[in-house]
Amino acid sequence: MSPQQKNNRVQDKLTLGKYVLDSLSAGMYSHPLMSLREYIQNSADSIDCLPGLPNRVSIDITVDGRRRSLTINDNGVGIPCDKVRSTLLNIGCSEKNSTLNRGFRGIGRLGGLGYCDELRFITKSQGEGICSACIWDCRKLKELIADLSRSVDVESLIKDISVFKQQKYSGSLDDHFFTVEMDGIHNGRNELLNVPAIRSYLSQVAPVPFHPDFTLGQLIDKKVATRVKSCRTYRIFVNREQIYKPYRDVVCLSKGSDEAVEKIDFMELQGESRILGFGWLGRLSLQGTISASTDMDGLRLRYGNILIGNKDTLSGFFRERRFNNYLIGEIHICDTRLIPNSRRDDFEDGGAKDELYTAFIREIGIPLSRKIRCLSSERAKVKGSSNLTTLFENATRIIKYGYISGLQREHVVRSLEAVDGNGSPEDKKLATELLDNVMKSQHILSVLDSRNHSSDDIINLFRKMLEIVYAETSSRAEADRMIGRLYRVIPAYLEFQGHHTN
Repeated sequence: MSPQQKNNRVQDKLTLGKYVLDSLSAGMYSHPLMSLREYIQNSADSIDCLPGLPNRVSIDITVDGRRRSLTINDNGVGIPCDKVRSTLLNIGCSEKNSTLNRGFRGIGRLGGLGYCDELRFITKSQGEGICSACIWDCRKLKELIADLSRSVDVESLIKDISVFKQQKYSGSLDDHFFTVEMDGIHNGRNELLNVPAIRSYLSQVAPVPFHPDFTLGQLIDKKVATRVKSCRTYRIFVNREQIYKPYRDVVCLSKGSDEAVEKIDFMELQGESRILGFGWLGRLSLQGTISASTDMDGLRLRYGNILIGNKDTLSGFFRERRFNNYLIGEIHICDTRLIPNSRRDDFEDGGAKDELYTAFIREIGIPLSRKIRCLSSERAKVKGSSNLTTLFENATRIIKYGYISGLQREHVVRSLEAVDGNGSPEDKKLATELLDNVMKSQHILSVLDSRNHSSDDIINLFRKMLEIVYAETSSRAEADRMIGRLYRVIPAYLEFQGHHTN
């Protein structure tokens, strides 16, 4: 190689700048709690490597608000002491298999760098007497990234902000673990210190079991296990409280009513040559959206039993996005060609991804959208018929007894005019007859006073009272109910006053 060629190669050398590390940590995720998902999926992969998959392993998360710290500890296989340095300091290098493991890109452990002052990884493998620790100075990282006068490559940056050390382990040789410690947490709204928020997030995202109170959970587990290989669950605790998926036997709807989940429908998403996904759907009457406060709303997509995206990821594949919030259920990915992207908010582009969403639209999105629309239309007809009956009854009552409030009569008149203009021929005819008589009606107190001759002061007092009750009550139906009760009292009182005056 000539000197000129060597010089060109030096000049053409590529450098990975300091902003790469920033982009792969806080810049990778739209919410701080997503960093917990990354650590949990690494813990799950480590637990899967244990021989015999013992049942007493767990992932324990401890949040200390006073110290502004968070710790994640698992008793998976840990990392052998001769591999710890390269495993924890190299970036984008991983021995994991993308078809067998949840985390395989070698960047997930960086998730906490942007949210604390110091990030520590501590690990030990079974049979070894050495404990290894890797410590990242996140405060210094931020300072170096913010320093516009200093340009530094990723390798030099990691050497500046990290410390690796090993020491003799004082415990049992049989111990094995991996611990993540985040100290000096300082994210915007303290999400990483908010225990209820963490529990709610992990109950929806993490590979945890169904709650014992969800009667149909065992049936779902049994069915899904026969179709999906990577659907294992893990014992995850937050401040010693075990986390379960949010599903329960009773669903709370947004309109305030409750509905029991009594049956489960299982579904299969079939691609061109293989099964893409298998899932379950709680059978509901589809009367309305499920309350978001339950954390159960929406059909959700899972890979390795970890949520892909969020509860709205599949909403765009219905005729109306809100239709997804009428449902509860999960779809587990079966096809190994479907690989989550780096953010885990979707899958990598490719034919399998197109097949998945096409199958979802065909098998679930379109049929359920049609069903929800059809049921909504039927309910609207029933409600319209019921409302029309109530309108005619109110109009008849006004004609017979008088109106209780000027606002009430105005509402009835406007409604009758609307029916007169747009109703069926029979309804139009009745509305016209009622409208003429409602317009001629008197106030109920005027009708009653014609018989009892009460004083003007009493009549005016009751008139104002009725106007206020009708105008200020939250709904017309409630106003009519309250006025009906008052109506049973007012005539007797006026009759008493009339006799007393006479």
